[in-house]
Amino acid sequence: MPFEVDFDWASQAIIETVAVPFPSLETPPGVVVADPPIPQLPPLQSGPVTVTMLGSGRWNRDSSYRFNAGCNREPHVAAGIGEVGLLSAAEAQRLEDWFLQRYPTSGPLVLKNGGKWNLTLTRNGAVYNFHAGIQPD
Repeated sequence: MPFEVDFDWASQAIIETVAVPFPSLETPPGVVVADPPIPQLPPLQSGPVTVTMLGSGRWNRDSSYRFNAGCNREPHVAAGIGEVGLLSAAEAQRLEDWFLQRYPTSGPLVLKNGGKWNLTLTRNGAVYNFHAGIQPD
């Protein structure tokens, strides 16, 4: 079941969940932080869910390693399987622009499939993938 979120909620959820697998992307300039190693998972397995204030995510392994993330329905409570934060078209465009500007050195992409968007970046041989739903105009 989708639930509504706005730009502020979704962008903060991205910042919080990017910092889980790739804290080096969210540290202040001049501060050096090493990213933790990618967990070694058996094929087609998932790691435990990490819940932040506004987002949550977990490592998954199929043909590659991905940290799949999304918005929480409410603070500190992960959305259920299949639940996704839903943004208006204008807020989604704002989020796309912000995401591409915030992570320019990590190959940011926004993959769009109708009302489902994936905001992705690549680092250390792994992919960060943030799921968002987009309300039709």
